[in-house]
Amino acid sequence: MNSAKKIIKNQGLGNSGVTKSEEEGLGSRKNKILIIIGLCLIVGISLVVAYIQLRPREILVVKGTGENNQSITNKVYYTDAMYDIYTAETQYNSYESIYQQIYGTTYWAAENVDNEGRNGSQAVKKQIMDALKQREILYMESLKNKVELTAEEQQSVTQDVNSTMQNMSDKQKKISGLDSATLQEIFEKQALADKYKEQVIAGLGIDEEALKKTVSKKDYRQYTLQYYTIAKTETKAGESEATQKSEEDLKKAKDDITALQKKAVSAEDFTKGLITDSDNNNIDDKTGISYSTENLIETDTDFMTEKARKQVKAMKNGQVSGVIETKDAYFVVKMVNNDDPEAYDAQCEQVVSDEKENKFQEKYRTDIKISYTTEVQSYWKGRVSIGYLTADNNN
Repeated sequence: MNSAKKIIKNQGLGNSGVTKSEEEGLGSRKNKILIIIGLCLIVGISLVVAYIQLRPREILVVKGTGENNQSITNKVYYTDAMYDIYTAETQYNSYESIYQQIYGTTYWAAENVDNEGRNGSQAVKKQIMDALKQREILYMESLKNKVELTAEEQQSVTQDVNSTMQNMSDKQKKISGLDSATLQEIFEKQALADKYKEQVIAGLGIDEEALKKTVSKKDYRQYTLQYYTIAKTETKAGESEATQKSEEDLKKAKDDITALQKKAVSAEDFTKGLITDSDNNNIDDKTGISYSTENLIETDTDFMTEKARKQVKAMKNGQVSGVIETKDAYFVVKMVNNDDPEAYDAQCEQVVSDEKENKFQEKYRTDIKISYTTEVQSYWKGRVSIGYLTADNNN
């Protein structure tokens, strides 16, 4: 019996025929296979997540027709909008402290800023999308009409890109869409859209000279002034409202500016040597007299008092006034130019510019936009919140 059991054991009928060391080897290989499978799954999941996070996000689809009336579909991606977001956020974030002081909140959280129920973030988001739609449509129109940038225009675009990049922090430059390659594409697209827009405006028959004649030379007569002043009021520490200075301080202020006026009358340069300004803030270190300039327009009412303005407007070019006293301050004024065309010319340009824009937008709405359809994508609607996407808190 014992010998039979031995034979069976030796023939493998009583076990698997695998030694202990072989079993351990099989287990080790099995574990390795499981580990490899697990790693592959982790890598695969990571790649899927990375793709989901980094894949191009469509935010706008524009459909229209190109040459020979063939259908064209252009897609605008989230990265294509990043520069527009950056410029808007930079603008409004620069006013943040002012909004906090006046309204007690940021512009982004301020309610009903557009009188249509949108807060600041929502209103700017709409403005950005409206601009993206128009830029894409005008760009598509420029291609259809074979508009091209000249070598000089192309160089100007590159210079604008370089200048923009220099104004960004290292952190901002790493944001997808604010890299130089993307900016180059966006700036070129904008330049083509703008060039096509100018061609459209040129064909609208706008009479610029007739528009300029609608601007009153009298109303926009500019008096270019340089002046020194010292206030008759002061705001004391811990108080929010200004109060009249003491009689002693008022006398000193008038004596100080009277002394300055005597020097100013014979000075070769009204802007130099009349005050001691060691920290270059245009305020005298000892007296508090300050230097400033003013482009006084005929219809302005917020500079000096009516009586003082009348006195100033009567001055000749190069003339230095005596001490002019108002309720709030003492002044010494020099008339640089009593008929400066700057304000009139600027208003003429503004009137022409406004008319061009108004006429173009009318043309765009009635003749250009209607040939295209625009579809704002869900990612923009649901995932994008304007405010601090491009902000560099380390600046």
